[in-house]
Amino acid sequence: MPYPDAVIADYREAIEGKDPTYHYLAEVDQRPIGMLQHYRIADSPEYAEALALGEDAVGIDLFIGEADLVGRGHGPAMLRQFVRDVAFPFHGIGVCVIGPSVDNVAAIRAYEKAGFRPLKEVRVPGEAQPEFLMRLTSADLGSLQR
Repeated sequence: MPYPDAVIADYREAIEGKDPTYHYLAEVDQRPIGMLQHYRIADSPEYAEALALGEDAVGIDLFIGEADLVGRGHGPAMLRQFVRDVAFPFHGIGVCVIGPSVDNVAAIRAYEKAGFRPLKEVRVPGEAQPEFLMRLTSADLGSLQR
């Protein structure tokens, strides 16, 4: 059954190529389980201003939508591989940030396991909760794989 327009409205501009956010299907054993996305922070000036990173960076997000696979340890490995093989090479940038809600303790722990380190808490206009901004560099990623 096709998704109604209201469900895909947030993704429409990216689907139509008007928003520079790149979406990927996340799979485990050929089973679709969620979505990964990457984007250059500087391509969203309001978001970049809120983050105030002081450096060029890639932003990523991971959504696991299958309840039986949430909290099973898939996220950290998927994030490391996605950043290494897709996001860093695509943008030619060796800094990546991810910003879970400050209240999302499970996501923060998963991102730490992937190698992300706490950076700072930021308020983003239009978001109810502050983001707990975390950072991973290509050098950090390389040291995790040794």
